[in-house]
Amino acid sequence: MRRNCIFTLLAVATLISVVQGASWSGGIKTDSDSWYIYRQSANLSFSYEQSVKGQISAVDFRGRSLSPFHSYYQDLDVNQVRIKERTAATQGTFSSEEQLRLDSRVNNAVNASWEKPAGSDLWTIDFYEKWPVEMFYSKSMSYSGRGINNLDSVGNNLDFVASSFLYNQEFNKERLLNMSLKRMNATVLATDEAIASSQIRATRDTEYRLDAHSTGIAGFKYRQVDPEGETVNAGDERFVGVYDISKKVRMSSAFNQYQKDDDWLPCCYGGWQDMRYYDQKGFGRSASGVFDCRCAAAPSHF
Repeated sequence: MRRNCIFTLLAVATLISVVQGASWSGGIKTDSDSWYIYRQSANLSFSYEQSVKGQISAVDFRGRSLSPFHSYYQDLDVNQVRIKERTAATQGTFSSEEQLRLDSRVNNAVNASWEKPAGSDLWTIDFYEKWPVEMFYSKSMSYSGRGINNLDSVGNNLDFVASSFLYNQEFNKERLLNMSLKRMNATVLATDEAIASSQIRATRDTEYRLDAHSTGIAGFKYRQVDPEGETVNAGDERFVGVYDISKKVRMSSAFNQYQKDDDWLPCCYGGWQDMRYYDQKGFGRSASGVFDCRCAAAPSHF
């Protein structure tokens, strides 16, 4: 028995505290495999500033000495525009300054279209999302002491940049980040039997700048992908010793695909069999006799 290609689109809106959040998912199932996508974002703005300067030192508490230690944790992910950072330091002198601004919107509907031309067994399913995100982040850090470890990564959908600094006794770091996500389009080609191909085309931009002085082990990685999720640019470096490191990375991908507009009564262009599936579904099969309006051939003479 043959099963038809099944397509689903689910959009769910939820209210989280005072922030309006939303998510949607889409799926395609064939006889042999399936494809699925899930996206989540929110209407929110967020700003953050911090300045810290001091001595990481032992503290006497209730008759015992607490070991000197500093830890830092950051995790931010909005519609796959994300920042992660971890810092752990022991006794020494420490200072840092940072500034973060975030703006995200979900005030545009998520739409989908699907069609299978007459005489073809190939479905084309398109998803259209315009949930933009803008993010700016800057941070400077300075340390001198027994040891500090710092890890950070930034990502924009499947693109990412990451750095790591381990076992540093003298450490300085300045980082500047600008990231934006404008829109996302996804296209799946499938027959009733199998999925032929899929593409996720996020229009995005990532600008990352790093200046650091390292006296331990330093690592640096980056990756950029194409619409099929294949890596097109990548790098992986490691430094052991005393280094001054400066990096600038810019990754940009632009896909100007928008939702297709359908003319009213599109069957009058070529007939009932040339209509898209979702247009036929709106009228029902019984309408084929009414809308079978293929254009008559032009007369060969007057």
